Amino acid sequence: MRIPRLVIALLLVGTPVAAVVATSSVALADPFKYSSVDIGNAAVCAVTTDGQGLCWGNNRDQFLIASSTQLNVTTPTKVPLPNNDRFVTLDGGPNRTWCGLATSGKVYCWGDHHIGSYFTTTSRTPVAVEFPHAMTITEVHSGYSNGCASNTAGELWCWGDILESGSGETEPVRTPVKAAIPNGERVVNFDNGGASCAVTDLGNIYCWGHSNGEGQLGIGYKSTIAYAVSVIPQKVITPTGVQFASVTTGLEHSCALSTTGTGYCWGDNYEGLYGNDSYTDSWVPTPMIVPNHEKLSHVSTGWYHTCVLTVSGKTWCMGRGDFGELGTGTTLGGKTYRTPLVPSGTQFTTISAALGTTCAVDQLNKVWCWGGLNWGTNGNGKLEASLFPAVISPVGTPTVSLGSATNIDAETASVRGVVNANGFATRMTVEHSTSPTFTASTSVSVFTVLPDGNYSSVAIPTGLNALAPRTTLYARMTATNTFGSTVSNVISFTTLGTEPAVSDLSISGITGNEANISVSVNPGRLSTASVLEYSTDNKFITRVTTVSLGSARGSDTQTLSTSLSHLQARTTYYTRVTSTNQLGSTTSSTESFTTIGELPRAVLSSVESSLTSVSASVTVNTGLLSGTVYLEASTNRSFKDSSSSSVSTFVSGGPTRHSITVAGLTNRTDYFIRAIATNELGSFITAIQSVRTTGGIPVISHVTIRPSTSTASLSASIDTTGLDTFVTAEVSTHQDLSDATEYFLYSGTSSGEYRATLKNLVPRVTYFLRVTATNDSGTVLSAVKTFSAVTPVGVVINDDDESAQSPGVVLSFTVPARTAAIHISNYADFSRARVIPTTTILNWRLLEPTDSRSTRIVWVQYISSEGTVTQYSDSIDVVTDEPKPTPVTTTTTVPDVTGARSFSTSQPVVVATSSAPVRSATVMPRQTQSNIVRIQTKIGKKISTRTVVATKVGKYVIVFPKGITSMNVRFVSKSGSVSAWSRIAAP
Repeated sequence: MRIPRLVIALLLVGTPVAAVVATSSVALADPFKYSSVDIGNAAVCAVTTDGQGLCWGNNRDQFLIASSTQLNVTTPTKVPLPNNDRFVTLDGGPNRTWCGLATSGKVYCWGDHHIGSYFTTTSRTPVAVEFPHAMTITEVHSGYSNGCASNTAGELWCWGDILESGSGETEPVRTPVKAAIPNGERVVNFDNGGASCAVTDLGNIYCWGHSNGEGQLGIGYKSTIAYAVSVIPQKVITPTGVQFASVTTGLEHSCALSTTGTGYCWGDNYEGLYGNDSYTDSWVPTPMIVPNHEKLSHVSTGWYHTCVLTVSGKTWCMGRGDFGELGTGTTLGGKTYRTPLVPSGTQFTTISAALGTTCAVDQLNKVWCWGGLNWGTNGNGKLEASLFPAVISPVGTPTVSLGSATNIDAETASVRGVVNANGFATRMTVEHSTSPTFTASTSVSVFTVLPDGNYSSVAIPTGLNALAPRTTLYARMTATNTFGSTVSNVISFTTLGTEPAVSDLSISGITGNEANISVSVNPGRLSTASVLEYSTDNKFITRVTTVSLGSARGSDTQTLSTSLSHLQARTTYYTRVTSTNQLGSTTSSTESFTTIGELPRAVLSSVESSLTSVSASVTVNTGLLSGTVYLEASTNRSFKDSSSSSVSTFVSGGPTRHSITVAGLTNRTDYFIRAIATNELGSFITAIQSVRTTGGIPVISHVTIRPSTSTASLSASIDTTGLDTFVTAEVSTHQDLSDATEYFLYSGTSSGEYRATLKNLVPRVTYFLRVTATNDSGTVLSAVKTFSAVTPVGVVINDDDESAQSPGVVLSFTVPARTAAIHISNYADFSRARVIPTTTILNWRLLEPTDSRSTRIVWVQYISSEGTVTQYSDSIDVVTDEPKPTPVTTTTTVPDVTGARSFSTSQPVVVATSSAPVRSATVMPRQTQSNIVRIQTKIGKKISTRTVVATKVGKYVIVFPKGITSMNVRFVSKSGSVSAWSRIAAP
């Protein structure tokens, strides 16, 4: 199939390559050796000497390396065959299809064209070519649009595009068909490129498939009809006397090697690729003109250049050099034979030329590549082309070696491997065994993983654990990557370790029940468990007790210790220690000791009681034995029906102190108490002491009253003596607390200070207060306390009465602090005012009344020493005894007023009078020497107080407010005595 030259030119366009100076390099590792190399479409594949196929280059659609998603695979990567089959050869065509011959005799192809399978037309992994019957294949090639394989019978079988099979078929064939080689000649060599050509056993060459537009079929002319294709093999015109041994096909030309070592080319002589010192095309084979007429051993032609190998070991290339494919370090090309720049002594055994790229295998089985576009031609892990030949990356199975073991101990050691990953991610394991053949081994995975692209040797230290002590062990390291595994050299080492050593068994701190044991143990570098045995039997046959002393490890002698308890007093014991590790057990010598002990002693002190319990402090001399102590309480000295505390324990040693309580006792009861201490050898009872539980009548103290204008705060300290106590307070204006108001303070068993707030107090009234506390033991009363509510700052007329019988009244002053003078007037503007020194009481005359009932006001200013003035006022109704118009007077006798405590049995007399239209009553006490100072009236709940001048005998007018027909009246004497209320009715 002819490819237009314009398309080919576009394929060759790439990034310009910079020229650099050629330098030799030393490979860090070169584990793989190669037998062949071939170039396909922007990709290279090589076969290793052990039959592995490695490929790199353009991986579009993953048709080169199925396991990689990279567009360009720049490191030689393995292409696996089914069933671990191996490659013999690999060949890639100008299309993206590779075919190879396997050691099993099978032919495998993969890519996007001519796979050789009927049902599989494309594949990313190798697929076996489906031949019509069994045959032994000797050679396989992949062309631009077809594939062919030859067998031991000299037959050639091909498959692929229309007109390309050489069988005369004019349709595409998916599976191999036999090429129609004329005259039954046997095929000994062939190649697939732009055209397909085969060399027969008679030295003839037959070509077919591609158009003959450039004379590339070698039949003496070129086709004048575009894309005229030969469907059957055409014999190439052979020069007289020449027999061909091999053939290589390019894009629109072909070259061949004669049996005498002469090269021939025909078709398009693009840029002098014939090597015949001209640029002239030829339609028949034309001999190459090799310098010094050297004989050739190999010829390979690419799309636009040709390379040859001489029998003497030289390498020459000619044709186009735009991409460095001639390997000279420049882009020079043409008909001139040019030698690729390789280190001195390097000789190539095979060479492959393709589109802009050349690769070869040297005498050391290394692969070199040069030229190429930017798809990683050189396989060195980089996307670059090169003007100079370069060895591909030294990939392969890892290189690994193992050094001597270090840090050897009884169960551990360290080994150090040196690993070169040779390009691919590598994991390591270390095996160790007691057998040099590793018949039974333990494998240890190495944590470190070497990444892809690593070509340097790396030290890999690995710790080995859980080894057998005092044992010779063998170790080796295995490194594994995608190509396989490498096993290192074997090393050997012997671990350390001994049986434990036990010495210096000693006993100290011996008491009646305890002893301290210590022993020296050397673990012998191994985990060693130690056990103490003790018994009263020196043969350790009966009554043996074991105590673990724990584990120890290391190489140093260590001291282990333990404390024995619960031993019997005054008893001989035998003890020994056994230590055990992997290598054996060691038992110490037997040591003996005898425990001691005495009866305990106890002292009772600090005896205290509460309501229902008794506590005491007990000091116990233990007698160097452990034991118990408790407290007993009883109402009789014989301790019959006694109560006991809970048991307190003590251990051997010095005196111990115990605080012990007997609970659940009866309050206000006498008890006898004693302590009983007991150890293994007996009991001790302390001397008896007596104590009484608490409880009694409550105690009231610190009764405090803090009055304000209408309330007072009461506090009292109550000692409940531990009994449930109920506490109240009584408040009354009567000294005998009759008609008292009660307040709640507390109920419970806790002692403390308790409070209450007294409310609805009246200023300038004397109150009496008493606190009462009651419990099961009785009731207690506090002393009666008197107090008055705080009078607010201001002025009050007649003790704040609502009315007065005359303008003559008594003013009461409550002055603020620092008052220096009082300014008084019956007028709001303080006209006709008086100024007096500070006082509390003043007789004053109000303005005269103008009616039978007139409201009068007094104004007061308090003047401080700094000149500050505060003003107050008060008012009162003045009721005259002679109301106008002239009233009609009647007299009514009212019931007696009940006398107060300080009055005599002679009751006061109250006379009521009435005159219209103002109703009033005149009242008088029956006692002739009453010294009345206040008269109180009560209408509903409102109490009004009127201050009068104390007289031995007096009559007092009580005025009924308008609409009021009755009220209660009582007297208050100068001594504070108060009469009972008496109800009077208006006349």
